[in-house]
Amino acid sequence: MSKASDIPAVDEAFQAGKVIDGFVLGEEVHRGGMAVLISATKEGIDLPILLKIPRVGRNQPVESLIGFETELNIMSVLDSPDVPKFLGGGTIATHPYIAMERVAGTSLEELGEQVGRFPISEVIRIGATLAQAVQSLHAQDVIHLDLKPENILLDASGKLTLIDFGLAHHAHFPDLLAEEMRKGVGSAPYVSPEQIMGVREDSRSDIFSIGVILYEMLTDELPFGNPQSMGGLRRRLWAQPTAPRALRPDTPPWLQEVVLRCLEARAVDRYQSASRLRQCLLEPESVKLTERAERLKSLGFLNSVKRWWRAAGYVPSSCPAPSVEQDATPLIIAAIDTRQSDARLRERMLSAASLLMQVDPESRLICLSTIPGTPAIDGQQEAQSASGIVRGHLVQLMKWAEPLKLPPERFSCHVLEAMDPAARIVEFAQDNAASLILIGASRQVPNKVVPWRTSMTKIVEEAPCSVHIVRS
Repeated sequence: MSKASDIPAVDEAFQAGKVIDGFVLGEEVHRGGMAVLISATKEGIDLPILLKIPRVGRNQPVESLIGFETELNIMSVLDSPDVPKFLGGGTIATHPYIAMERVAGTSLEELGEQVGRFPISEVIRIGATLAQAVQSLHAQDVIHLDLKPENILLDASGKLTLIDFGLAHHAHFPDLLAEEMRKGVGSAPYVSPEQIMGVREDSRSDIFSIGVILYEMLTDELPFGNPQSMGGLRRRLWAQPTAPRALRPDTPPWLQEVVLRCLEARAVDRYQSASRLRQCLLEPESVKLTERAERLKSLGFLNSVKRWWRAAGYVPSSCPAPSVEQDATPLIIAAIDTRQSDARLRERMLSAASLLMQVDPESRLICLSTIPGTPAIDGQQEAQSASGIVRGHLVQLMKWAEPLKLPPERFSCHVLEAMDPAARIVEFAQDNAASLILIGASRQVPNKVVPWRTSMTKIVEEAPCSVHIVRS
């Protein structure tokens, strides 16, 4: 099995002039908090190319690996003129990258910095185009969950492109963020109330984000500010934004109605689809006006207190229920100890997993490993950093599962930090409604939780599902 030190470091692998899977690397275009963008060329591809590479190593967040896997899965299956064309990709086990068309254009964020308040006609045009692009995602069971001006590109002709799917949700792929119970709520000014509460499968979250973007284009202000704390984020569960017409009197009442309806705290009170939102923006006469359209003053103190009190019991609106077939799909967790190398045990666990996955062709497999922790201070080398260490364990899990030849929608990997591995495995199984835990009993490593009780015993006694034990 590979160790972290055996895996080529990402920064060393992606240098200008090198060739990765036929892509000739050019200069670095952008370095963000989670990824680096590099220009590239490839024989046979006439399009301008960008390679997106996750940042791994010193002072880099482990979440960059989760975002990379999520975006690679989703980009590889998306078919939309509103998304950069997918041109290839590599796994974190070798050379992690996503190759895509390099789209010309300026971000909506940059345009906003140049013009401040957009003309009303531009707010309507861009809003309708954005809603159409979002609807094309929703039609393919994808929810973006990180819509913001920075992730919207507009070219000279007005064509709009959506980028950055690292926080997105796909109904037919494992939700890596949800499986690890990492909320990954997105960008504070644009995130929906239900995302704050941990809900990631409601497409109406994107409607809320569009509402924030429309409000910002109209007023050059954010409806709920840019909070930096959970308390500040939760304020949108009850607070009412200042009416756009109070900040910009030339805002048509019907447009204020549309924007404020998008910003409702309860998803059920918003537009229920991006296509309906687009229709309202293009056909103002179809907009049903309510008190939202005439609102000018902020809520009084008493009404604010009432809304705050009601928000204390906030429950996210129900989403369309998954199909019965999805509910019945078995989820198998294979708990692999990547800190020891009992090759015989791993082979026997692989055989057991193969047999279990054949019982139901719809079943899903999660490969799981626990580690006691990562360094508080990263070393200079990638293999000495938190993200590099996690990458090394993820690679071991992926290589172990390779012979199963599972498609990405049936397979995912996670490395969890835990001082009590058994308790964390049980918690993970419970959070993800697992059907069965597959675990190995190695004769090489006793792995005691406490002197009188093994991890195996604790998992068997406390697991919310059946436990299948494989012995070496």
